[in-house]
Amino acid sequence: MSKVLLVEDNTSTVKKIVRYIDNISADLEVHSVSEAGEALQYAKANDVSLFILDIQLEDYKGTSLAKQLRELPEYKYTPIIFETALAGEELSAYRDVKCYSFLVKPFSEEEFVTAFRDALGLSKQMSQQAKTIQIEQKQFILEYVTQDIAYIEAFGKKLVIHTSSRLSGIKEDTISGYTLSGLLALLDDPAFVQCHKSYVVNKSHIEKIDKSERKIFLKGFTDTIPIGNKYQAELWGKT
Repeated sequence: MSKVLLVEDNTSTVKKIVRYIDNISADLEVHSVSEAGEALQYAKANDVSLFILDIQLEDYKGTSLAKQLRELPEYKYTPIIFETALAGEELSAYRDVKCYSFLVKPFSEEEFVTAFRDALGLSKQMSQQAKTIQIEQKQFILEYVTQDIAYIEAFGKKLVIHTSSRLSGIKEDTISGYTLSGLLALLDDPAFVQCHKSYVVNKSHIEKIDKSERKIFLKGFTDTIPIGNKYQAELWGKT
């Protein structure tokens, strides 16, 4: 569930905005606070997808709060919607903190919904951006888009990482200094499961599973991946 942080000290405005958001979707969690300190505390303890900030807070200026949020790495690009009763502050808001949209009070539900939907769509798009991992070797560092990794196999003290992507096609790299379990921990992604003592597979690349032959067929690959008895539960729920 996406979290929206509303920072507004006017009770009637809070109620109005919460009602607008509830009309858009019931799957959004809206948390409202009236002070900048509360907002920062909540943002640091939670994963916020979208900020709605009043520029004229009683205890603080909304743009100053936004600058502090931007200093947190996880919120460097998170969409911010500013709302204010004073027109003419748009330029500094866009320039100084790169806000996504600006609403001048009193704004209509239609104006709010348009700005909110666009900002939330951007937030979802950003959250789906490709995650990468870096693997350090003696003389170089390899970087992978995790979703491109189809499977990993162990050969003695070395690992072979097999990737498949539209841009690069099918490739493989041999690395040392890592174990399968260590690389699984580095990936930290439920899409990757160990299916054999020597293999880790990305479930999103699986084309089909032959249960009788205990083999995994991957999209675009001719080689099949074996399934070990102790690992089959990860793939089809049997013990």
